[in-house]
Amino acid sequence: MPNSRLRRNGWSTIGLGLSVAFAVGVFVYFWLAGTPLRGAVVALLVLLAGVWEHRRKVRDVVVAESYEAEAEAQRRENRK
Repeated sequence: MPNSRLRRNGWSTIGLGLSVAFAVGVFVYFWLAGTPLRGAVVALLVLLAGVWEHRRKVRDVVVAESYEAEAEAQRRENRK
């Protein structure tokens, strides 16, 4: 299952990268509009949301794998 885990983490990493790119774009847009402080605040919010979502997805993968391992161990125990 390591390939499956890499693929799931890859998608969450791509999502994080898109959040970072969008945050930079928002900051640049507001900077050019003449309100850099507002741009920094909005960019920070977008960045924090992206990081939070990335961490949640990675944590979900780890929890799911632990449940799968526990179920597999129970199946092996029941076969004996």
